[in-house]
Amino acid sequence: MRDLRRDPDRLVLTLDNDIAEIAAALPHLEAFGEDAQLGPRLQNRFEVVFEELASNVIRHGFAQGSRQQVRICAAVDAETLTLTVEDDGLPFDPLARPAPAPLTDLASAPEGGLGIGLVARLASRLSYEAPQSGGDDSFRPVNRVTAVLSR
Repeated sequence: MRDLRRDPDRLVLTLDNDIAEIAAALPHLEAFGEDAQLGPRLQNRFEVVFEELASNVIRHGFAQGSRQQVRICAAVDAETLTLTVEDDGLPFDPLARPAPAPLTDLASAPEGGLGIGLVARLASRLSYEAPQSGGDDSFRPVNRVTAVLSR
């Protein structure tokens, strides 16, 4: 983990291009949830959305072994938890993909491809943007996905 900043109402993590970073980040998400008094239901949704979005970036958006990064920002207020995932990987709008066909039986179920749909169901709002500017000298995001979870 390259960076960690936590206040009672804000968490910022910068993860390296390594799937193990997701598991390493979970204790920080749990501590943030406790500080912010998210409660078990919202905490669970927070962790699922985080894992889906961050793992998609690391597995599909980065060149293997690159020094690319994922920046996670969680902010909480009285009504919502906003999770923003930024990366410097390949440009990709996950919301532009068509929804997968409904499952008819387990034998014909596809492997993968269901995570964004799950995130969309858990979030009250989900958006994507390709930042035109921003970041700092060490990190310039190419993709930004924001999920708003209601309390």
